[in-house]
Amino acid sequence: MEQAQDQAMRLGLSAWVSQAVAVNGRMREEALDLKCVGFASADFPLAEGATWDEVFDEATRIIFDA
Repeated sequence: MEQAQDQAMRLGLSAWVSQAVAVNGRMREEALDLKCVGFASADFPLAEGATWDEVFDEATRIIFDA
């Protein structure tokens, strides 16, 4: 987590973990930890996903391809 926060800070962003509940077709619930990168003070993620690599790849693509 500390590494993710350092990497996000270099981009001028924040990194945090958020909890979500996924419901599948059989109405089973599963708690998930979503990694998020974006603006934590506004609770606005630019990207979220299962791994930090996935999240930073998406956030970087959004920032530099825009």
